[in-house]
Amino acid sequence: MKTILYIEEKPHVRENVIRLLNGPGDFFKVLTAASVVEAIDLMERIKVDLVLAGRQVTPKEVDLLDVRLRQCADTRLLAMADRKSHVAGLLKAFEYKMQFEVPVDIGLLLERLLSEFGYDTGGQVRGISIEAFLQMIELDGKTCTVKVLSGGRCGHLYFVSGEMIDAQLDTLNGKEAAFAVFAMDNPLLTIDYQTPCREKAIHSPLMSLLLESGRIKDEQVPKLDERRRYKRFACALPVEFVYSDWSHQGVITNISLSGVFLETKGPFTVGHEVHIAFFSQSLNKGCRIGGFIVRRDPAGIGVKFQATSINQMAVLRTVIHEVAGT
Repeated sequence: MKTILYIEEKPHVRENVIRLLNGPGDFFKVLTAASVVEAIDLMERIKVDLVLAGRQVTPKEVDLLDVRLRQCADTRLLAMADRKSHVAGLLKAFEYKMQFEVPVDIGLLLERLLSEFGYDTGGQVRGISIEAFLQMIELDGKTCTVKVLSGGRCGHLYFVSGEMIDAQLDTLNGKEAAFAVFAMDNPLLTIDYQTPCREKAIHSPLMSLLLESGRIKDEQVPKLDERRRYKRFACALPVEFVYSDWSHQGVITNISLSGVFLETKGPFTVGHEVHIAFFSQSLNKGCRIGGFIVRRDPAGIGVKFQATSINQMAVLRTVIHEVAGT
């Protein structure tokens, strides 16, 4: 088992990435540090095979990390940062065994780590939505079979060059099986990179299948009380939002597909329009969703979303999965 030390100051980002990195079976042991100083202290006591550095590494911390890595010739470095950042300069300046991943794509990151340490047999992933993971496969043009395990049931999704050609669950095949697999709760995903021996039975694009699946799920929710149509999830998600052309910051503590409760301070008015910025680490995509303030109390404001586009809904669904572990 290889030991990875992940440096990231933001707790919610740290927790999401840890959960995803712990997905591929027993390949990795993941340690965390909120700063480079804390990471160096760990490296003095524990052998680390790879340091995974987050975006917010200062010039002083880069110098400290450089000194420590020179003392650990076998420790590799992978930075999740912009190319103009200080830690990116460290990658270019010295001959460490390292990788550089921009932008961050969790699917590619897992694959890079597995191949970096000689694991070429696929792997297992838990903690990322089926929708986000399949979109990664499509974008990467992968040929593989994705096995989806949940509640004692096992489904299969077959891809050739990034295109889903067939699906199977119990006695179901094709699109019907794909929709049933998409609906499975808290799935464990296993990837086999061998070419599937299947005839093409699905002729619709992946995005069309995912959107139709989402529509089917929504129609199955009772509509007797629209305010409780979507399940709510507790979270602690820092966000920026725009109110009266001014940018504000707050923390979402309750989220659903229909709205959020946003802890924030300010003279906000019920009925006023706001726009909240969301970003999905898994999809590496962001969007701004508009809504109206429907209630206000000393802790913050309740916001109900306006009609969302297809792309906004895709990002929002994945963000909810990331912060709530659904």
